[in-house]
Amino acid sequence: MLEDLDTLMEAEGIDGLILEGSAFERPDVYWLTGFCSPDSVICLRSRGEEPVVAAAFNALERVEKESRVKRTFDLSEIYVSLLMQNKWVRDCPKEVYGPFLKAEFHGEVIGVPDHLRVSAYAALKDLGYTVKIVPHLLEKARATKSDKEVKAIKKAGDATTGAIAHAIDMIYDAEVGANKKLFLHGKPLLVGDIKVAIERYLIGKGAASAEDMIVAVGKKGFDFHYLGRERDPLKAGVPIIIDVFPRLTSERYIGDVTRTVVKGTPPPKVKAMFDAVVESLWNAVDALTDGAGITDVNMACFATLNRHGYEVKLLNPKTEEGMTHGLGHGIGLDVHELPNLYDQEGHFEAGHVVAIEPAVYLRSVGGVRVENDFVVTNRKAKLLTRGLEEFVFI
Repeated sequence: MLEDLDTLMEAEGIDGLILEGSAFERPDVYWLTGFCSPDSVICLRSRGEEPVVAAAFNALERVEKESRVKRTFDLSEIYVSLLMQNKWVRDCPKEVYGPFLKAEFHGEVIGVPDHLRVSAYAALKDLGYTVKIVPHLLEKARATKSDKEVKAIKKAGDATTGAIAHAIDMIYDAEVGANKKLFLHGKPLLVGDIKVAIERYLIGKGAASAEDMIVAVGKKGFDFHYLGRERDPLKAGVPIIIDVFPRLTSERYIGDVTRTVVKGTPPPKVKAMFDAVVESLWNAVDALTDGAGITDVNMACFATLNRHGYEVKLLNPKTEEGMTHGLGHGIGLDVHELPNLYDQEGHFEAGHVVAIEPAVYLRSVGGVRVENDFVVTNRKAKLLTRGLEEFVFI
């Protein structure tokens, strides 16, 4: 949370932190300022102080009206001067950063993220500051969420579950034709139709789908990152993985939900996969609480799958079938962020928000994956993505 930032900065030995970019490019900028815009700005956060944003022209006016920031620095005259010299502002970081930091920064050591432009890094050094790269500082601060952030993630989750439910309704309404292909309103039902319907639904809920949304039919779902081609036909009697992770267009937070759908009665092998995956999900969640070891939560899932006869790649690297990816990931302003569920020495903290996504993949069948989002508390983790059954046989 924002309240953790000063402690983390002190531990890194930095007096201030510099960010640049837009909220659309750099979620950290939005997290620090609340400024949701494609306009690029510079943000300075000195230890123990409120952030200061440097911007020019209309962007400055928008920062003052639309963000949480109470202090700004006007770069308009500097920009005009550079433009009159036929210089591109982006090529002149020293001329931009110099006056800004002279007026607003009173420390010596500046922390920067590892994605800061090399030219900006060099400019800060040339200006006489000690510059330290702090690649994970803001990510660590963002790992624990405030109540407001959790509500935003739940809102994103509601949009996500609603979109998947809409897709499930389309599959339910479809008729089974030759070669088990599905037809809706007399036309073949294709992966592209499902994706477009999901995108339209999300727009109506103030969210935008990710480009790598997954709708994977049958054996193609064995590759857990197969996106699904637009012309892939949907079929009955096989697992259809639908993995949707949209971003709220205003609040910027993300939901991440997966369901596996079977049109008709599932084959026994697929039903067995469902049973194992759902049991492993809830066994992991039962272990998910403040202070729980990340490894212990992983093992609650993995041991369940092993009991059902499925291998787990993290336990046996030679495994090619079974659960061939990790248990999940933190979510927030990014679809993958801390906590890192591969951290063998780490522990969960209250306020962490995680997507838990156990799965089983068999080459002869495809895959079964179920994913929900949870916030960690000092009791049992709280489900944020409600409204969908885990078993979806229609």
